[in-house]
Amino acid sequence: MKLEKLLLVAFLLCSLPLLMHGQTEGKLQNEIVVATRNGDSGQLSQYFNDRIELVLPGQSGVYSREQARFLVKDFFDSHPPVSFQVIHQGVRENATFAIGRYHFNTGQFRILFLTKRTGDKTLIHQIRVERQDD
Repeated sequence: MKLEKLLLVAFLLCSLPLLMHGQTEGKLQNEIVVATRNGDSGQLSQYFNDRIELVLPGQSGVYSREQARFLVKDFFDSHPPVSFQVIHQGVRENATFAIGRYHFNTGQFRILFLTKRTGDKTLIHQIRVERQDD
């Protein structure tokens, strides 16, 4: 009986990292949320893939990490954040997506992030920004 309890405890302790990993799977990384909430393109660009698809008001395309950083900086400068909140997120195939509400002084945007895990790092492959009229 003691051996069974010991084996059960050992199994649970060994399973804990896997259980914790499963809870964060499908969630947008907190650093990405904080960078967006703060309008920090430098911090956000650390999570950009080498090539990233951007859809911003007035322009869209596939850009290098550095080009995308400047475009996102211009967006944040033109629309400084008041708040940002993730409203929906999930997993589709090998990608994680998140949709958030980005409030600025004169309105709000809906922002979609598409991230993929590469090795031990999660990288943003797409950002779509759409104006919301509420």
